[in-house]
Amino acid sequence: MATTGERGAPANGREGERGTRGGGSHDDAARLITRSAGKMGIATSASRVLGLLRDTTFAALFGTSAVADAFNVAFLIPNFFRRLLGEGLMSAAFVPVYSEHLEKRPREHVNRLGNAALADLAVALGIVTVVGMAATGALVAAYAPGWHGRTEQVALTVRLTRLLFPYVLFVGLAALVQAILHASYRFTIPALSPVVLNVCFIAGALLLCPRFGPRLEDQIFGFAIGGLVGGLGQLLIQLPVLRQTGFRWRPRVDFRSPEIREVLGLMVPGLFGLAVSQVNMLVDSFLATFLASGSVTALRLGSRVSLLPLGVFGVAIAAASLPVLSHRAARGEPAALREILSHSTRMILFLLLPATVGLVALREPIVRLLFVRGAFDAGESLRVTSQVLALYALGLFAYGGVKVVVQVFYSMKDLATPVRVGALAVVANVALNLLLMGPLGAGGLALATSLASALNMGVLLALLRKRIGRIGGATLLAAGLRILAASLAMGAVAAVVYAALGPALTEERAVPLALRLGAAIAAGLVTYFGLAAILRMDEFSHLASFFRRRSRPEPNPVS
Repeated sequence: MATTGERGAPANGREGERGTRGGGSHDDAARLITRSAGKMGIATSASRVLGLLRDTTFAALFGTSAVADAFNVAFLIPNFFRRLLGEGLMSAAFVPVYSEHLEKRPREHVNRLGNAALADLAVALGIVTVVGMAATGALVAAYAPGWHGRTEQVALTVRLTRLLFPYVLFVGLAALVQAILHASYRFTIPALSPVVLNVCFIAGALLLCPRFGPRLEDQIFGFAIGGLVGGLGQLLIQLPVLRQTGFRWRPRVDFRSPEIREVLGLMVPGLFGLAVSQVNMLVDSFLATFLASGSVTALRLGSRVSLLPLGVFGVAIAAASLPVLSHRAARGEPAALREILSHSTRMILFLLLPATVGLVALREPIVRLLFVRGAFDAGESLRVTSQVLALYALGLFAYGGVKVVVQVFYSMKDLATPVRVGALAVVANVALNLLLMGPLGAGGLALATSLASALNMGVLLALLRKRIGRIGGATLLAAGLRILAASLAMGAVAAVVYAALGPALTEERAVPLALRLGAAIAAGLVTYFGLAAILRMDEFSHLASFFRRRSRPEPNPVS
């Protein structure tokens, strides 16, 4: 048996020579996913907390000003690539192929595949970066048509976009290294890599921005430089762990190998299917340029806070499930796919439904605590961002559900179905945007994204049922209703506690507000997990097992 690096993961990236992986039974697979997602979730939590600190610092320095909007539009393109490659395309296209080769081929062959993929991607993204930097004017005009006539703001956005474009190269390579590590059951360091990005952003804000002078238009470049350095750091921090898996760096450009062609064949349709939520966000930002000044920033800040639970829980569960699903699919086990889908979806509901209720119930104090200071006022900025936060949060369960459901399609190397369903969701999102942005402003754009994501999840589940058989819809519905009832009780308790503490702890200062909000959240969590224990929810038992000291061996992908 191979030695292990992260517990349960073979240090050399293979099992024995060609044993089975992903656990020998459904219970082992479920425990492996829960534990891997738990490790990844803890690591991601650190990144997300620093991400909130980064956004708090940004809001204090730049508020919802025209300069803040310029940066957010400039960062749309590299951030789009980060989300597309880091959280979707690389994992979806590469992990199933790489996992299959780990199952069936010697390490030398697997290393050749990884080296060719890294070299080919470096060449492709290098070309994209050069072309993108040359075409920034056209790109900004396309992304912010509502700014026609705002000459200074457009010029600033073009300069920032050109500066940030090399981030695309860094984040693309980091995403591929992450995919290799995930296929080898290494989750912790990839989940920690965004910590480097956020630390560099914060360092740029605190150390570089003041050096660029007193004007916001100049200081914003210090923040951008911090982000660019952080993008490179995301790649570098993963390289030592990559070597620990048995991978050896011998780059060679080879676009003709059958394995690379297979990956490319999956990436081409997946480029659209995996980008649905990101395309929706781009559409939201595009239309927000036609709304009041500051709408782009309000959307970004609201979505960042609302998606915090998704990044900690949803992405972790989806990422942890894909390698297990891929190894099971390579062995032709449809029953295992159904069982893993059911487990992962119920865990998503168990973690994200209460997050939705909590964010909606406490939306204004959350935004007040995080952002109301400096240039971010307690009037319109607070109102619009709070509304956006609540309406984005309504779609949390759907965002997470889509991430889990599509993993099953990806494990079967089917990226075409998510493409078709994703196209439908994009059309629905645009139609709902146009319908809702008039009466609800920026909040209407957020609500449209939530509704389109729910449609995406529902259609994918219906199609998946036809592919692999009954997926336990009645069980999922029953679990969802229990979870929703406990979540609503949690939200009610949190709101009551927050209101009751009003006379003692004012909202005017950060420390009393933090204590008041913390007490409300704590009371809500005690209520929710108490009800989960009383109702004997299976999802609670799986989660609790992660935090208990192990009394039996941890499931190992090596058998």
